[in-house]
Order: sequence, then C-alpha cells, then structure tokens
Amino acid sequence: MGSQTLTLHIWPSKWDLPSIEPSCIVAAFYLHLALPGRFSIQECTNPDASPSGQLPYLTHGHHSVAPLSSIVKYVAALSPASVPHITEADAPEPAFSADVDVLLGPSERAKRTAWIAHVESALGDLVAHAFYSVPANYAAVTHPILSSFFKPPQSYYVPRRIRQAYQARLEANSLWVTSAEESEVEKPKPKRFGETETEKDDPKHVFKNTFQREKVLEKSRAAFSLYAKLLGDTNFFFYDRPTMLDLSLAAHILLLIHAPLPDTLLSSHLSSSFPALISHARRVLAAAMPTERVLPPKQYRLSALLPYSSFRAWWNEPRTPKNEEEKRFERMRWRWIGLAILGSVGYWFIWGPTLRLVKVEDEDGDENLAIVVGGDADEDIDDEYEGEVKDGKAAA
Repeated sequence: MGSQTLTLHIWPSKWDLPSIEPSCIVAAFYLHLALPGRFSIQECTNPDASPSGQLPYLTHGHHSVAPLSSIVKYVAALSPASVPHITEADAPEPAFSADVDVLLGPSERAKRTAWIAHVESALGDLVAHAFYSVPANYAAVTHPILSSFFKPPQSYYVPRRIRQAYQARLEANSLWVTSAEESEVEKPKPKRFGETETEKDDPKHVFKNTFQREKVLEKSRAAFSLYAKLLGDTNFFFYDRPTMLDLSLAAHILLLIHAPLPDTLLSSHLSSSFPALISHARRVLAAAMPTERVLPPKQYRLSALLPYSSFRAWWNEPRTPKNEEEKRFERMRWRWIGLAILGSVGYWFIWGPTLRLVKVEDEDGDENLAIVVGGDADEDIDDEYEGEVKDGKAAA
C-alpha cells in the first residue's frame, strides 16, 4: 500500500479527553501507543461516512476500516513501509511494532479479549445510562454538547436520534428512565390560584427514583469490584505497559469522572469506593493521551447529499482533458438537447391549447376563478356568465 497518511476519524474532544465516546477514546489511545507521531486525528460528526455507520473509523490512503476491533487488527498488522515516518528530525526512529499487545501470549490474549467484551458490555451500559438516560445529565450536558456539533436543522433532531439509539440497549438492562418518569421530572403539576409555592416530592416518584438508583449502584458495584480485584496492586493489568484491556477500562472510567454531570452517582461511587480504578485510568491517560495533530470537523459540500458513493465519486473525480472527437460529440449532444427543448416550446405556443383565467359563479352565487382550456370553451363560459349576469339584473 505504500507510505500513506493514516487518519483516525472520531467524535470531537471534550473535558480534556480525545473524544466524548468510549470507543473513539480507545482508538485514539491505541494509535498513539502503536504509531506515535505517524497519524493524525480528524474530528468527525458524520457517522454515515464510516463503513460501519459508526465512529470511529480509520482511513489509510483509499482504504477505510471500521469498527474499533477491525481498526486494532488492521493497525497491528501494519509494516514499517506502510506508515509515514516520524516527522521530527531530532526524534529517533524507535523499534517498530504496531501491536500494543505484542508481549501477550495466547492465554493472556484470550483473557484480554474476554475482559474487553465484559467492559464494553457492563461499563458501556453504565456510561450510556449516565449520559443518555438520566434526564438531568442529558438535558444539562449531553444534549447541549451534541447540538453544538451540528448546524440547524441537524442540531434539532440528531441528538434525539442518537439518544434513541441507546434506548433499546438500556431498556433491555433495566437502565432506561421511562418517558413517564422523565415527564414527571421536567413538567411539575400546575398550582391552584392563590396556592403558595411549596415543593412536595411525589412519594411514587421518590420510590421509583430511589429504586432506580439502587439498581444502578448494584450493577456498578458488581462491575467495579471485578476490575479492582483483577487489577490488584499493579499499575496495569499485564506487565508494566498499557494493553487494550487497560485502554478500554480507562476510557469508560475517564468519561464518568471527567464529564461535568449534574448527577454524580457513579463518579462519587468511584471516588469513595474504588480510587484504584481512578488512579489506573489517569495513568493510562498520561501514557496514551494523543499529542498528534487534530483536524477540525469537515465542512460537507453539496456532493455529500448524493445518495450513492459511486455518484459522489463521479462528482469528485478529477476531469481529464477531452480530445477533439469527445468535444465534437459533446457539442452535438447539447445541440440535440437544445433543439428538442426549442421544438417543444415552439409547438406549445403555435399548436398548443389556449389557457384562459375566467370568473365563474357557483350555486351559492360566489365568484371563483377557473382555468379554461381552448377558445370555444372560453366563449361558451363567457356567454353563460354574461347570461347569468343579465338574468340576475332582470330579476332584480
């Protein structure tokens, strides 16, 4: 493939993190550890540009890779000749290995894969619950940030569409706040005239909210306890360097503790009961935080509205100079199109039917405008209309 540019496309960065989405953070961490100084980051707000329809995705020349698991496999298989060289002149060229987990044996790789799946399932549900299900967090943090990524009218409906994409997953795990509960939070009951303003909590809502929070705490406690026990007193899960398991766990923990969420249930639970996981996440951030060039989101052109990639490719492909035979054929084609249009217009004006706008009366005597085709019909309607007027005057 040759030494071509590597570009990672992820959701924009916030809260001193590479992105607002866990898998995008993991991808940025992984590429920084595997290919430091050899790639660039492109902030993206259009998941439809990805081959999988989700961010992140990686472009290497004309090749696109998604989702995260495929990106990791693709990067790990790269050779030194297929990636750009380090641009800094004084930086030494390190021993090349694009596989972050190169030191892991078969048994360790199997355990890593199983634990990563558990992290993406258990902690992924908790992060999605905190950002998209809790009404206070979504209204104060998630929705404003997502809206800021888009221009009207996309800013009005895209955040809601993203939130709805998580609803089925969270409902299946009993982590979704129902619309009835949300409406009770956002729409207080109207007060009677003259009634003093006093805040009274609905016992039914208080019970549901307490039960929901206890359920979230129970799930988080079970997950965090497993990871804390697995980590133990070591800095990382395997050896003395971060692996994919470290990156995946840290990405979820960092979002919970860095985002300024009004509901601090999970972040407070982490701080009070699992400080080792927070320390581990910050060690990973210090070791893997990307320092590569970050490009702003692309401004999409009119050609992006074309429905098929082949049409967009045809629209954007460079135009090669035409020879004389092609130019002659182009001129003849446009002459034929112009002659056909001129003939159609001429036929309409010369032999086409006549259109007239006339006034007619309905049964109630109200006047309305009507379009009449043909001259004979016009004369008949005009005569009929004049006759009705004369009869009306005679009757008067």
